[in-house]
Amino acid sequence: MIGKLQRNVRAIHDLERAVRVWEMGRDSVQQALNEEITCCEKQGGSIESNPVVAEARSNIATFITFIVAAKARIDELERGNQKQT
Repeated sequence: MIGKLQRNVRAIHDLERAVRVWEMGRDSVQQALNEEITCCEKQGGSIESNPVVAEARSNIATFITFIVAAKARIDELERGNQKQT
């Protein structure tokens, strides 16, 4: 029982760390995206047809997917830990 609880706590800790890393990655890509959009607007280009913008948006969506899935798993593990105690 204690072993499973310890594994769950470790998994939660690891997932929380991963979430922080993914959030930093998302924020970094978002900042680069904002800079690219500003640059594109100054040059009078189309943001929607810019491949850099499209790739950045895709990467941000991927980060968000990972973050949401990890947070859902954390909630699931925490609920399981509460039932065990």
